[in-house]
Order: sequence, then C-alpha cells, then structure tokens
Amino acid sequence: MSKKSYIIGAVLVVLAMIMAMYSFRSTLTTYVGVREAKVSRRPVQVAGIVVKGSRRYDLQNNSLMFTLREDSGDEMEIEYDWSKPANFDDVTKIVSTGKYNPKRQVFVATELLVKCPTKYEQRVKGQ
Repeated sequence: MSKKSYIIGAVLVVLAMIMAMYSFRSTLTTYVGVREAKVSRRPVQVAGIVVKGSRRYDLQNNSLMFTLREDSGDEMEIEYDWSKPANFDDVTKIVSTGKYNPKRQVFVATELLVKCPTKYEQRVKGQ
C-alpha cells in the first residue's frame, strides 16, 4: 500500500472520531439550577422537590403541572404532557428534563425521574 492510502485512512478515522464526539456531546443534558434553566436555549435537567399543594393533573389533556423547588429555594412551574408517573404521589425528589418556555413562564418537561423513599429500607437494614 502506498503512503497516500495510509494518510487518507488516518484522516477518515479522525473525522469519524470528531463526528462521534460531537454527536455524543450534543445528546448530553446538563444539570442546572432554576435560574440557569430559565435562560438556557438547550434542554437541561433540573432537580428539586415538588412543592406541597402545587400538583395539578388534567385528565382531559393528560397534563401534569407542579411547582419544583430546588435546594437554593428557587422555584419554577413544570408542565409534563404525559401520563403521571405511578409513584408520583410518593416522590421525595424529582429530576425534570426539558426546556423553559419564557412566553408561558413554564418549564416544559419531556422526562421526569422520580426518586421515592424505598419501601424496602427496613428489609435492607435487616429489621
């Protein structure tokens, strides 16, 4: 093989690696606070607790609305247009993935990760 084909092969491998890294990086969703989420143009993840008394579920539109409060005390309205997670009522912490809509002043979640207290905590501890 000639030296030219080795160079072409190396360039193709480098280009493939660059494309793979760009593709991977563009799919990452970073954790941010409420303030950062409100100004971000990309989808982000925000973690916090559900404010008591703020849960509203619209059966006709299959839409869940609630207020999320992060550790700093900042709050924001979350809208999730999918079925309410089965264990949503037992949630202690929630991670919302989505994007803030400044016109409506609501964070439109595409995914919810609910963290609940374990029901089997006593069994794990052997009690």
